[in-house]
Amino acid sequence: MKTIVINGSITTVGPLSITMPVAEGLPANRFNNFPIVTRGLDDDGHKQQTGYLPATTLRGFLRRAIVIHQMALAAAAGKHYTLQRAYADLIGQDAASESKEDIDLLKLRQTREENPVLDLFGAGLGIKSRLLVSHFLPTHNVLPEAITGVRKDLEDTDGVLDALSEADRNRYLGRSEANSRRAAALNVAKGLEGKLRRAKKAGDDTAELGRAHAEAQAIVARYESEMGDMTNSSRTLTTYHALPAGIELKGRLVVEHARERDLPMLELALNELSLRPVLGAQIARGCGEIAGRFDVLIDGALTRKIAIGGWQAATVTDFSGDDLAGTAA
Repeated sequence: MKTIVINGSITTVGPLSITMPVAEGLPANRFNNFPIVTRGLDDDGHKQQTGYLPATTLRGFLRRAIVIHQMALAAAAGKHYTLQRAYADLIGQDAASESKEDIDLLKLRQTREENPVLDLFGAGLGIKSRLLVSHFLPTHNVLPEAITGVRKDLEDTDGVLDALSEADRNRYLGRSEANSRRAAALNVAKGLEGKLRRAKKAGDDTAELGRAHAEAQAIVARYESEMGDMTNSSRTLTTYHALPAGIELKGRLVVEHARERDLPMLELALNELSLRPVLGAQIARGCGEIAGRFDVLIDGALTRKIAIGGWQAATVTDFSGDDLAGTAA
C-alpha cells in the first residue's frame, strides 16, 4: 500500500459556524473572523471570496476521535494514559518532539512503530505527519451570513418577577438598570479601543484617546460593581456568522506511505463523526450538523465508499457494492 486518497464531500445540514483566532496585531475580518479565502477573479479582475471549512477543524476532530477511543480502551484495561502521552497523542506536543537536538532516527522509527497516532498525525518538530488534509471549499463561492439572536432576561417571561420576594425583585430591577448603563458604556469603550488601535498603527498621538479609553473602562467597571455578583448580562444579543445550510463542500484527505493500520483508524474517526455529525461553533443554537460522503482510493483504485451523518453509524460499501454498514465502528 503506497498512497490512500479519500475524496470527501460534506453537506451542511444546518448552518456551519466557524470562528478562527485573531492574529496578534490584526483586526478580525468583517465576518467575526469566519475563515475566508480568495478563489478566482470576476470578469473585471476583482477577487472573488468564499467561506470554507478549515482543514484544522476536520483534522482535529479525526485525531481526537481516534485518541479518545484508544484512551477509553486503555483505561478499561487499567492502563491509563499518562498526562504526557495524552498531550502528545491529542495535541501533538511533548518535550521530546519539540527538541531541536539531533534526531535519533532509530528512536524515531521505534516511536512511529509503537504509536499509530503519532505515526499518522505527527508530533512536534520531530515526527512528520503522513496525513494531509485539505480545506473543504463550497462548490460555488458563498460568504457566511450574519445570524442574530437574543438571550432573554427574567422580566421577559410573565410572572417570574411576581414570584420573587420583594427584596430579590428590587435587587433584580437595580441590577437590570445598572446593566443597561454598563452595556452603553461598554459600546463607547469598544469604539474608543478601535480608534486607539488605528491611531497607534498610523503613528498618531494617542494620549487623548488613551485617557478617554481609560475613563470609559472605569465607567464600565463601576456599573459592573453595581451589578454585584451578577456581572454578566442575562439579556444578550448574540450575533455570529455561518455558511448556510444545504451547501456542498469538497476536499480530500491523503495518507502518504500508507500502512495497513491507517485506514481502519480513519474509518473509526469518520464513524464517530457520523454518530455525532457536528462541527464548528454555535452547536447549541442549531449550527454545525453535517452529512458526508467519502470515496477511498488506494493506489488509484476505488476500494470503498463511506457515508456519514444522521447521528447513526457510518455506512461503508466496498468496491463490489457489498453493504458493510457499521463496520467503521
